[in-house]
Amino acid sequence: MSRARITGVSAGELVLGLLIERPDHRFSLRRRLETRFGLAQFSPSTTYSAVKQLEKDGYVRAVDAGEEGCDGVYEATPEGVAHSREWVCAPASALVTREELHAKIALSQPRDLPRLIDVIYSEECACVGELDRIRERIVAEQGSGSPRRLADGGWSELMEDAVLQGEVAHWDGRITQLSELRSYLEGLRGEAERRALAEHRRGVAEGRRTA
Repeated sequence: MSRARITGVSAGELVLGLLIERPDHRFSLRRRLETRFGLAQFSPSTTYSAVKQLEKDGYVRAVDAGEEGCDGVYEATPEGVAHSREWVCAPASALVTREELHAKIALSQPRDLPRLIDVIYSEECACVGELDRIRERIVAEQGSGSPRRLADGGWSELMEDAVLQGEVAHWDGRITQLSELRSYLEGLRGEAERRALAEHRRGVAEGRRTA
């Protein structure tokens, strides 16, 4: 898997997810990566390196070599699909970046929704823990949850208060974002179940045709 990472997101995981959505040329993949995940700011060569590593790992394969001098078409293998699902649904052992969480959601399939909701809830709880820890520190240092008065401390103490209040605002906002995102995904459960069932039926029908 490609080790190029920006804000904790592996380019290989993103490229694999895009190829699961549909087979593609590497040049077109680069454009899709830039459009869907532009904030990651991957270099132009990242897609080519990721496809090469994914092919070596057995997660993608070339299905059309293309004409001489032209780029071929790549698709995800069954092993690649299984690996991507494992990554999307993997429990977070620590706080994950917003970009990584959003990438997992963007590349998820309908059947992944219940596990994704669990992942978001776990992240929510972790953020609540961080917020509680900061508030406990404020209380321990100041004896209350309110910032020090200007006349009560030196400049360094006042700046430390500013940092702590900024941390409170950050984690409070993060918790709100996660809660709203989880609520939105909860509202999609019925649609996800319908699409997952349709996908299962298509797979069964395809298996019967090829048997």
